Amino acid sequence: PDSVTSIGSDAFRGCSGLKNVIFGENSRLTTISAWAFLNCTSLTSVTIPDSVTSIGESIFSNCTNLTSITIPDSVTTIAKGAFYSCTSLTSITIPDSVTTIGNYAFSNCTNLTSITIPDSVTTIGGYAFSDCSGLTSITIPDSVTSIGSGAFYKTNLTSITLPFVGASPDGTSNTHFGYIFGDRYSSDNGNSVPSSLKTVVITGGSSIGYNAFSNCTSLTSVIIPDSVTTICNYAFLNCTSLTSITIPDSVTTIDYNAFSDCTSLTSITFEGTIDQWNAISKGIRWNYNVPATKIVCSDGTVAIS
Repeated sequence: PDSVTSIGSDAFRGCSGLKNVIFGENSRLTTISAWAFLNCTSLTSVTIPDSVTSIGESIFSNCTNLTSITIPDSVTTIAKGAFYSCTSLTSITIPDSVTTIGNYAFSNCTNLTSITIPDSVTTIGGYAFSDCSGLTSITIPDSVTSIGSGAFYKTNLTSITLPFVGASPDGTSNTHFGYIFGDRYSSDNGNSVPSSLKTVVITGGSSIGYNAFSNCTSLTSVIIPDSVTTICNYAFLNCTSLTSITIPDSVTTIDYNAFSDCTSLTSITFEGTIDQWNAISKGIRWNYNVPATKIVCSDGTVAIS
């Protein structure tokens, strides 16, 4: 009835025969509490009314036949495990009222192939999209300032656009690419970054951190934004499939071994002038074992010394 304002914890938990949930047009419902529809394995569609402001933890977890869900603009948080193991979901639209996507929110949604993250989102929790094996491409908006460990663990991404590398913009720890794929240490980058992932587009941040992409041997393209001023030590160490790189003219420092052992890197373009390139502070062995012999600048080429 329209007079109901909340659905309590575990309210319909395990109601395996429940197929649809319909709320009245004048619904006053504001809260759906934790585990409300957990294990409702026959539930196929839900439209959450516009009056709802709070969706509790794991409310649709293991609703394995849920194919359609409408989240209203009133919701600001998608709680922990909200859609965990909703294996029949193929796409979902997150409204631009949402600021937080909780831990494990869409984990193990194995058939999810399309999701749009709006500019309102600032936080993506740990393992939020882990085991979403159908997800091949994702764009993380510039509004995001925090990405949890393993957010994209065990995915089959081929491309990703993100505002920074690691856990947060220009952080002092967890600055490696593998962090969002479940790698605890930068030296482990190659362990969890999917081999399918070829293209990375970075849209912000002032640095490419220490060991950021080290041992990401499948990457063929990394786009560095013109906000970056520093490419740190070992940033692209052993990126053996990287054939070309464009360095923006905002860069003033390339630290030692930044591109060491990029054995396929034959083309390096610098978007500034030869004088600007020569003014860059370069660490020793920044290009160790790199086959490229020249830098293509905006006003000509210069040999790598």
